[in-house]
Parts: sequence; C-alpha cells; structure tokens
Amino acid sequence: MTDELRVHLHYTMRGSYPLRLVDVLFCTEQAYFVEYDYLTPVDLLFGSPDQRAAAFASQVVEEGVPAALETAEAVERQPYDALDGVDIHSGGRVGRPKITARPRTGSTTTVRVHGQFDAEPFTQALQSTVDGHDVTVRRRDGIGF
Repeated sequence: MTDELRVHLHYTMRGSYPLRLVDVLFCTEQAYFVEYDYLTPVDLLFGSPDQRAAAFASQVVEEGVPAALETAEAVERQPYDALDGVDIHSGGRVGRPKITARPRTGSTTTVRVHGQFDAEPFTQALQSTVDGHDVTVRRRDGIGF
C-alpha cells in the first residue's frame, strides 16, 4: 500500500523563538509534521509567513509529498499504528485552533493553525483517514492548554 496524502493541514506554527512554519500531511499510513521555515519578528512584521506557507503548499500539490519532505528543515513522522489519538481544539474566541498528536509512547506534537481552518470538515476527513487504525480523533472547544 502506498502512503498517499489524504488531508493537508496548511500553515501552522510551533515553537517560541524562532517560530517554525509547519504543515501537517496526514497520509494513508502516517502523519508527517513538516517544518519548512523559521520565522523572526521581521518576517512576522512584513507578512512573509503567508507567502512561505503558500509556496510550500504549492510544492506539495505540484511536486508531491516526497519532494516536499526532501526540502524540509525537519520532518517528524507519526505512524498511525503508534498514535493513540489526535485532539482538535477550536481555539475558542481568542485563540487559534490547536492540533495535538498523542503517540502511545513519547512526547506529544502540537501545532497552532494560522491559516484558514474549519474544524468540522477537518475532523471528518481526519476520522476517515485514520479509519482502520486504533486512533481516536477528538474535537474540543477552547484554547487547549
């Protein structure tokens, strides 16, 4: 079975300083947390994260997942067989949506969504993607500390 892209969570960030741009690629067998750029306060001031995120999304579409992974700064793989669940926090009224992958062993991986995001279709698509694996997808209200 090939590991085909099913859900592309575009334009998320993690870290503190420097912030890191991350896209999450949910494929048929595993999720890839792909760091593709670092951001400084100057980058944030001039709006370059939007442009960089759009360029990476275009690369995924035009060249495919393997090419995008090759150009990444870092890639974290979360095979569904080792993943306990994924929590999707709405962000509430003041926060940004947050996605957390919870492996059965090891540290969780968390990103905040900065691009367009609709929790309901994302949750449905993710549930469909992990169907057949023992992965729980939970949608929660609030910021998600």
